[in-house]
Amino acid sequence: MTLTTQPALTERITIQPPAHRFERLCDWMETEDLDACVTFGPRHAAHLAGYSRYWGGPSAVVVARDGTRTLAVMHDEAPVATNLGNADIVVSYGERGFGINLEPLPLLAGVVAELPEVRGARRVGVADELGGMGALLRSGSDAQQVDATEATWRIRLVKDEDELVKLLHSYELCWIGHAAVAELAQPGVSEIELFSAALSAAQNAHGSPIEFTTDLLSGPKTADVCCPIHVASPRVVQAGEPVVADIALGAAGYWGDSAETHIAGQNAEVSELRSKLWEILADSVPLLRPGSTGAQIYQSVASQILDAFPGGEFPHHVGHALGVSGFEDPHLIPSDETPLENWMVLAVEPGIYFPGGVGARVENLFIVTPDGGVELRDAFGAR
Repeated sequence: MTLTTQPALTERITIQPPAHRFERLCDWMETEDLDACVTFGPRHAAHLAGYSRYWGGPSAVVVARDGTRTLAVMHDEAPVATNLGNADIVVSYGERGFGINLEPLPLLAGVVAELPEVRGARRVGVADELGGMGALLRSGSDAQQVDATEATWRIRLVKDEDELVKLLHSYELCWIGHAAVAELAQPGVSEIELFSAALSAAQNAHGSPIEFTTDLLSGPKTADVCCPIHVASPRVVQAGEPVVADIALGAAGYWGDSAETHIAGQNAEVSELRSKLWEILADSVPLLRPGSTGAQIYQSVASQILDAFPGGEFPHHVGHALGVSGFEDPHLIPSDETPLENWMVLAVEPGIYFPGGVGARVENLFIVTPDGGVELRDAFGAR
């Protein structure tokens, strides 16, 4: 498969888009009477400034009350951040090179404290994914700090169209990885070769390094479900064995996730397991609408799985949201009562596992809409 270029949402998505995340953040700042909101960490940089870099240094995004966004990065990253991000202003801290100063966080806090919107502020929101940045910021700013963790978390739950485009890119990279596994999954190949083939195919298609977190299990090991119980190993696949690949990867700051059960040759039993799981996944699609909860969806899907496969086990979640990380709220688990909202993106991944036998799993990504889930590729006419 090839990556979708210039994707645009199709008529499959009829709901109006949400207020943009910057507007939602500024509305919250207005409610809290904040002069600025200061966010520390790479996920905030990806979410609010469109900036993500392989092995990037500590970063921050400062949003002024008027919506102006300033991205703070290490000195040598500034040219890259200016070209790749969408912040209004890019500032840098530190010196040329790397490994000289082993304590960069005080320098980051210092450059943020000197920004006009922070230096003269009465009240600022602070969301910190690096740890300890609030205290460091106080050493250079007298502004009262308001915890912005929950507000920024809630804003992330609902995706804007530009975020959907980035999610689609990573999701399609996952399926490029699956195509490589499907082609290579023949008797005599090892799990680590299949793992490496998926990584190589997806990474080459992206054109730069990606984050890659993938289960690759074969034969009886498929009943072990996932990492860390079993990780890709030198184990050689035998004729007719299942190969479960659950490929999750991050590219340009956003994550895709997918799972498929491949077969090294022919295996009627595994083919039947796989087909039934895809049916159960399809049955879950109407539930992916506003107001449904993760607990309700889990109960529906889990009961179908256990009814369809006597003697089997289903020891993991039905799915989860994703965005600037591969594992986000809400989760399709018994305890999550968070109501779904339009424009959330959820992975749904039913599976079945027979201890001492085999396992199977499938997974797709969906946008939550009033009419139920719309598969992410279908939303953009990408398949």
